[in-house]
Amino acid sequence: MSQKTVNASSWLFKASLLSLSLLAQTAPSISIANTQLAQQFPNVSQSSIELISTLPNFSVLILILFAEAIGNKFGIKRTILFGLGLYTIGGVLPALVSSFPVIIAARLLMGLGIGLFNPYSVSLMYRFYEGQQLKGMLGFQNTAQNLGNAAFGFLLSALIISGWRTAFTGFFVGLIPLILIWLFVTIPDDKGEMAEQAPAKASFKEAVNGHILLLALLFLITFAMFLMMTIKMAVLGQETGLFSPSAASSILALLGLASMVAALLYAPVSKLIGNFILPVSFTGIAAGFFIVANANSVATVTTGVVIAGIFFGWVFPQAFLRVAQVGPKNGGTLTTSVILMGINLGAAFAAPMVNAVAGLFGMSSVTGVLSLVGIGFTVLAIIEYIYNFFDRKPKN
Repeated sequence: MSQKTVNASSWLFKASLLSLSLLAQTAPSISIANTQLAQQFPNVSQSSIELISTLPNFSVLILILFAEAIGNKFGIKRTILFGLGLYTIGGVLPALVSSFPVIIAARLLMGLGIGLFNPYSVSLMYRFYEGQQLKGMLGFQNTAQNLGNAAFGFLLSALIISGWRTAFTGFFVGLIPLILIWLFVTIPDDKGEMAEQAPAKASFKEAVNGHILLLALLFLITFAMFLMMTIKMAVLGQETGLFSPSAASSILALLGLASMVAALLYAPVSKLIGNFILPVSFTGIAAGFFIVANANSVATVTTGVVIAGIFFGWVFPQAFLRVAQVGPKNGGTLTTSVILMGINLGAAFAAPMVNAVAGLFGMSSVTGVLSLVGIGFTVLAIIEYIYNFFDRKPKN
């Protein structure tokens, strides 16, 4: 198959490719059902209930590093479609069962699906686009990710009213990118003429260098902390009596919308302040967490969530722009997978990690945990300001 058969500049191709990102952050959104799940399974600990929302991020780690090898063997498009099928089946299955272990297994299955298609949601952009067009697509990718998160949040806010089982049926959204990718995306095989013309891929040592590992660690910490906003929102409403689980889902949907709007501005802001966009983002996120932690009204909570969401909208595209800056040119899906592995590792263990650290400082209440996260982002911002001030190397 020739590269000429692919019209990567068409809006339909771009929209179908971006549809993969719609699902990227939907798995943890089911945390709004935590209070109902706790009532359904009274013998299960609160930490185990909270783990349901992040469990898919754990099983993502099993396949994410092998997604490229699986794609090379069976075809990238087939791998993506199979992953989307696993996501949908694993996402909806809990609505049909009453066994907590089966729900756990279904969530793990869902994560395996994400591990197959998620690396390609970014690496295919490196394959089809470059320069300012790549920057734009990375911004759109984060926009699509937050649009999916916001839309899914509003959907769950309606579904949760009918119970936690109905909420899980929301994961039928996996059919949207499955149909779009199947019908409108052509991905040339890494064979024949195309393989002969392509530069040699970087070795494992080059693709996974020290800079990439440090970036993976940075975004592991970032996502572990930020996800606490999602995990704790329903519990915050319950403990403070300020809002219901349905309202919590709507508030979190606004977080996604705020991030989506911010992501649309990523390319011009990045051009204006360069890599300082990351410490600025951390500063804004910290402010948002402090506002939510000290809020005494729904309006104040919503304000803090929106502020955190706006600045978080620049984190994800900046993560992969940094990859393009410090990673090898031909690192391929492997380099992207390492970053995604850090992100998903942080997301998978967000609750136990952050709760454990909060316990050490005697900040185990919901507001205490959110305040601790605000302090954590403040520390990251200071480190990033110092790093970028002294790092004057030109960025391509």
